[in-house]
Amino acid sequence: MMTRRSWGVVAVVIAISAAAVSYFLASLRGSEPTPSAPSQGSDWVSAAAVIAAEEFDRLAGPWELALPADHGVHSEASTELWQVSAHLTDEDGLPVGVQFLLFRIGLAGPDAPPPTSSWEARELYRGHVVLIEAAGSTVVAQERFARGMAGLAGYEANLGELRLDTWSLEFPVQAVPGQWTLNTGPGDIRVELNLMPEKEPLRVDGNAFPFRGYAFSRLRAEGTLETQSGQRSVSGTAWFEHLWGELPIPGGSPVASDRLQVQLNDGSELSVVRSRRLDGAGTPTVEALLIDAEGTVVAFDDAAQLELARRWQGAEAAWPVDWELRLGDLQLSITPVMDAQEHDFMVSVWSGLVQAQGQHGDRPVSGLGTLQLTGYELMAGGAP
Repeated sequence: MMTRRSWGVVAVVIAISAAAVSYFLASLRGSEPTPSAPSQGSDWVSAAAVIAAEEFDRLAGPWELALPADHGVHSEASTELWQVSAHLTDEDGLPVGVQFLLFRIGLAGPDAPPPTSSWEARELYRGHVVLIEAAGSTVVAQERFARGMAGLAGYEANLGELRLDTWSLEFPVQAVPGQWTLNTGPGDIRVELNLMPEKEPLRVDGNAFPFRGYAFSRLRAEGTLETQSGQRSVSGTAWFEHLWGELPIPGGSPVASDRLQVQLNDGSELSVVRSRRLDGAGTPTVEALLIDAEGTVVAFDDAAQLELARRWQGAEAAWPVDWELRLGDLQLSITPVMDAQEHDFMVSVWSGLVQAQGQHGDRPVSGLGTLQLTGYELMAGGAP
């Protein structure tokens, strides 16, 4: 049945990356997941996060979103995530996708003694940038790591700048709404986007969960990208989310999640999370939210119908890249702009640009989105 929930509880799903989904789903069901050590195949980032968690207290109680201050680092939190997914078209009307993700792991809690040296590591950063161009079926993906250091990795409040090496996301430093800028700097991926929020942020309910955060489900995006074939203008929309607190780490949980974000041409946005156990036990769950053009949020419970229509065999796994989705009177077919969007990051992922086509009631709708798939190379017996 389709239901309306309180703004804070509903909005949290919008602000969840694939890394944090399992915690949210357990919280929705009134239970708390048992913290788990990194699995045998997990990476050093997971191990560092588990160790670092002992230095931090759990975030609890109500909180109020304060922007622009909350765009920055929350040093009281053990882990933190910023993510931009941009869904664009170039001068020829061909789809272009840009993904920027930055993950922070705190190594010293708020009660730790002051550092004895400027070289002492207090936090670690892991980030990635992905550029997808339908023209030429081009995918360029990079992953970077750094320790927190002014000018190298972290957030500079006086500039409103979040940085990892040459990658940066700049926020307005004033309280009034203003333009954001995403810049990937020199290198193989050269993108500069100006971002302007078009809807109010959606806020996580701090009473219900051990993390806090917010999301902007629609920002207007305009800018340029430069490749070996030259520079081109791009425009479209973007989705931003920022979470901090106790965020599950990929590889440290028995649950894996798929995440779909779609921005439709009728002004609405859709977030779908499909979660399943890595051992193949149980039945996958589907949680979905629809944000209409005015910003009203509607949650779909048992009414969400999802079919994995086709898989693409990559180097790491058989990824379910075609989806058929029905939410009330919204019916969508989700297909990738190209199949080969698998990335050999430290944690394997298929994260790509997808197209949506379908009907919303008696109206045709279309749009672009981002689909993130994880955990399929670990699933027992190739379970769905």
